Amino acid sequence: MRLARIEIENFKGIGSRQVVDLKPITLLFGPNSAGKSTILQSLHYLREILERGNADPDQTIAGGLIDLGGFAALVHGHDLNREIKLKVCIDLQDDQGSERLPLNSGGSLRDPDFANLGLRYLLGEYAESQESAFVKTIALGLEVQWSELIGGPFISRLTVDMNGRQVAEILSPAQPGRARLCNFQFDHPLLAEPAQPELFELSEADDGEKPDFDTQLKREIAELSRDMASIDLSSTRVQKMGQKIPKAIRAQLVQELASYKPVRFTDIHDGSELTGQDSVYAIAVDTRLGALPALDTPLKLDLRDVEPEDVQAASDDLPEFLRTPSMGKTRRAIDIELGRRKALSDLLDELVLGPARIVRDYLNAMTYIGPLREIPGRRYRPRRSPDESRWAQGLAAWDLLYSDTAGKLLEEVNAWLGGEERLKTGYRLEKFQFREVPVPSRFHQLFDRGLSEDDLGELQELYATLGGRSEIALRDFEKGIIVAPSDVGVGISQMIPVIVSCLRNQQGILAIEQPELHVHPAIQVGLGDLFIHAVQPSESVIGAGKTLLVETHSEHIMLRLLRRIREVTENEVPPGVIGLSPNDLSVIYVESCDDGVRFRPLRVDREGEFIDRWPKGFFEERAEELF
Repeated sequence: MRLARIEIENFKGIGSRQVVDLKPITLLFGPNSAGKSTILQSLHYLREILERGNADPDQTIAGGLIDLGGFAALVHGHDLNREIKLKVCIDLQDDQGSERLPLNSGGSLRDPDFANLGLRYLLGEYAESQESAFVKTIALGLEVQWSELIGGPFISRLTVDMNGRQVAEILSPAQPGRARLCNFQFDHPLLAEPAQPELFELSEADDGEKPDFDTQLKREIAELSRDMASIDLSSTRVQKMGQKIPKAIRAQLVQELASYKPVRFTDIHDGSELTGQDSVYAIAVDTRLGALPALDTPLKLDLRDVEPEDVQAASDDLPEFLRTPSMGKTRRAIDIELGRRKALSDLLDELVLGPARIVRDYLNAMTYIGPLREIPGRRYRPRRSPDESRWAQGLAAWDLLYSDTAGKLLEEVNAWLGGEERLKTGYRLEKFQFREVPVPSRFHQLFDRGLSEDDLGELQELYATLGGRSEIALRDFEKGIIVAPSDVGVGISQMIPVIVSCLRNQQGILAIEQPELHVHPAIQVGLGDLFIHAVQPSESVIGAGKTLLVETHSEHIMLRLLRRIREVTENEVPPGVIGLSPNDLSVIYVESCDDGVRFRPLRVDREGEFIDRWPKGFFEERAEELF
């Protein structure tokens, strides 16, 4: 999966809604303090909300220099009357299903009758004949606003989209127990079109014979269930339908309709707290506070339990010809209704919380490399327990190299560090193992008094008990010496975390600020090839590969990427080099305007040339100095 789009409104320097379309490699250019980091910070904020339920964060999970300062510092203009609106869209087309969307992965609803409805159209098994059945994209939107009642921010709205159309949303005021699932789009293509269209046609069979009772019943129920909000048990349409169906199965029909008749809430809100609610049909949702339910448990909905008297009450409202003395009194009928209630809960959990869980998990795997990476000192001690926050300072890259007992990652890093057609730095990393002799100790005492031939057996035993440590240093090919990372130019040590993060077997977002920091231009162009390599799909992991978000000022990185696009078009890609398509590169220019930050996409053609002109004053310095 890949992050395909970000929508931001009222966040930091961004006022009006900005839409940023992303590609496998997205470069963010712009003057200092123009707002390039805003996109990265919006993702950190969204991650804090989904992972920690924290709408008012300062120090983030990502660590490093990311201190968001809380809602008051994040909302545009520090205006507490504004709402922060964030929305992310993820493309799922390169994945083979997701455990977060069981139906889209080929699962099924447990209730057989419910599974025959058009709502089951999420099933991936119909992909060949019904391509639109697949969930290809999911989007999650959150709105955060300040409440004087609680003295802090809360999630007021959660929206879920699939394949570019809204499915439903959850709205809530700043009060516990008031969240409602509403604005459910019954006509969504994923829900409205049946998985087996031939079962739901109301015409007679081609041979002139009527279908059996059970098949006819399912057809009629499916037709009425496509728009649940329109079902009225006393309508003429239902009465006419009842005349078509034999009396023996009319009771079952009543039970079907009773279970799907929507509950009408008339006292959900006073019209001021939950703005934008278009439908009065809603279901209460269990949340602690606000519109975000717990993501690690099934969606808890206030669906009414089906009792015998419920079915009887529904039958009392029907015309005489649809009534039956035994209606609503069988245990089997109640079991069927309870099963459908569970199936409906499962479906709504997948439609509403499935996308939220996907976004949460995707952001959880994000790697962030900050603009200032620490240089490991002498006798560096790596963290044994993985700590994702250490990527921000670059130290997690060194931790990973130290823990690479097989040496495969170290070998790949060295191939890029010293490769002629790659970065060509003149250095390589080497790992050394040391045994440490504690003082005082028996081992030390033997050497201190002088060794004899009789000591060799004991000495060998003591040696096996000595603790060890590893140390990674750099070999300078030109001088033929071994040096510590702190003894070489800053650029090399700043570049190591960038290389390791690009090469490690980790899907998801890789966000890097200033990868070119302290790096010579000849090496910067090689970083362009490293980025192309990083976004290629992994052979060992199913998925589309990394999504790179790179904040940079480097013209050299961009020129290398443009060159690889041109070489693909001209069929001149050098041997062993990976080319690039213009569809895999997005160049965004970030600029400050009177109404806030704007993101201007600069399109690239197949010749590696920009279709859109660069804003005045950027990258023009070279031309002015030369000419």
